[in-house]
Amino acid sequence: MVNAFNRRQLLQLTAAAAFMLPLAALPAAAETLTVWGPEQYSQDEVRALWDELDARFEAMHPGVTVEHMLPTGTINDGAVQAAIQSGVGPDVLLTNSGVGRVGIVARANLIQPLTEAYAEHGWGERLYPWLFADLQRQFDGALYEWPDGLDAIGLWYHADVMAEHGWELPDSYAGMLELFDEIKAAGLFPLMVGPRSNFNGGHLFGQILQATAGRDVVGDVLYSKEPWTHEAMVAGAARLQELVERGHIPREAVGMNLDEASRLWFTKRAVFFVAGPWFTNNARGAGFDLTNAAYAPMPSDLEGQSKPTGGIGWSWMVPTNTSNPELALAWIDFITSDDAMLTRAQDPTSWMVYPRELPPFEPAIPVLNDVFAAATERGIGYNPSVYMPGNVLDTYYQVIQGLIGDQVSPEEAMRLMQEAQDAAG
Repeated sequence: MVNAFNRRQLLQLTAAAAFMLPLAALPAAAETLTVWGPEQYSQDEVRALWDELDARFEAMHPGVTVEHMLPTGTINDGAVQAAIQSGVGPDVLLTNSGVGRVGIVARANLIQPLTEAYAEHGWGERLYPWLFADLQRQFDGALYEWPDGLDAIGLWYHADVMAEHGWELPDSYAGMLELFDEIKAAGLFPLMVGPRSNFNGGHLFGQILQATAGRDVVGDVLYSKEPWTHEAMVAGAARLQELVERGHIPREAVGMNLDEASRLWFTKRAVFFVAGPWFTNNARGAGFDLTNAAYAPMPSDLEGQSKPTGGIGWSWMVPTNTSNPELALAWIDFITSDDAMLTRAQDPTSWMVYPRELPPFEPAIPVLNDVFAAATERGIGYNPSVYMPGNVLDTYYQVIQGLIGDQVSPEEAMRLMQEAQDAAG
C-alpha cells in the first residue's frame, strides 16, 4: 500500500491532462486504482462480492489493480476531506451523500465536476428520470456525483407479532395512532427511535413530515420555495410530540442512540422502527433473523402520500487530486452498468435501492421485496437530513430532540428551522 501511495503522488503531476482522455485510451502500463469504500468492506461476505467485481474490472483493463481503502468516516465528520487532502487518498470514492454533504466537498474544490462525463457517456440515461432531474436541480445543472444507491426509509415491523395479536397496519395516519394505542395497551412499545444518533431521529421525523405535508410541500421547503413555518410542517412537528404524549414513543428515548433503540426492536419489545434498507446490516450484526420482518411507508391521510423517504444515500465521486482520473471514470462507468449492479442486487449482502431500473430479480432477504416495491411503485419522498447544509442540519437534529423531550413547541421548532435556513442563505 505504501509503494502504491508513493507512486500515486508522482503521478499527480499528469493527472489534469489525463482527465481529458477518452475512456478507451487508458494507460497500458501497470496502474493501481484506489477505491474508498464500501463501508462494509471489512466483512468477509461483502469483500467476496467486491473481489469478484474488482476482478472483472481488472480483466477489462489489463495491468490495472484495484485496491480498496476502508473508510474511516464520512463527509459529515471530515474523514473524506482529510483523506483527499492527505495526498495519499483515493482515486475514486463511495460515501454517504445527499446534496448537503456533496455541497461541502464541491464548494471546497475537493471533488471534480462530472457534468461532461455524464454528457459524453450517457450516464443520465441510466438513472431513473426523476432522479436525474433532481440531480440537475441541485447545483444549477452541475453534476458532482453518480448515485450508487437510494435510501427508502419507512416502518419496519414484526409481522409475526402483528399476526399473533390480530393487528394489521392501517392505510391512514389516524388509524396508525389507534393501532399504536392497542400495542401500548398490550405492554409493548409501539414505536422506537434513537434520536441521540441524530440521523435516526431524522429518519422518523422525515417520515412524519412526508405523511403530514406530502412530498411537494416538503420539497418546496427544502428548496426554500416555502418556509419551515408552513402550517403543514408545524402540524408534522406537532405529530412528533403527540406520539410521545400518547406514549407511542417513550420520552426516555430522547437519550437513546440507534444501537440502543434498535436492540429493543430486535428483542421484540418494540413493534415498529423507522429505518432504511440498510437496517438489514444492523440485523445481521445483531444476529437477528429477518424472516418475519415486514416493511411499509408510514400511512398518510393524504391520498398517494404514503411513501418511503430518502434521496441519494451513497454516491461515487472523483477527488480533484486523483492520480488516475480516467481510470476513476472507467470505474464509475463499470460499477454503474447493468451487469455490475445486477450482480450486486442479487448478492446476499445487498440491501440498497439501486438508482436505475434493473431486470427482474429476487433479493436474498425477503423483506427487501417490500422495500423495493414501495420505492418503485410509490416513488421516494424527501429525507430532509440529506438535503440540508451542516449548520441547518445541526438545528434540525436539535429541534427533533427538543420536540421529543418536550423542550420546544412545534411552532418554535419550525421558527428555529427557518432562522437557520435564512442564516445559511
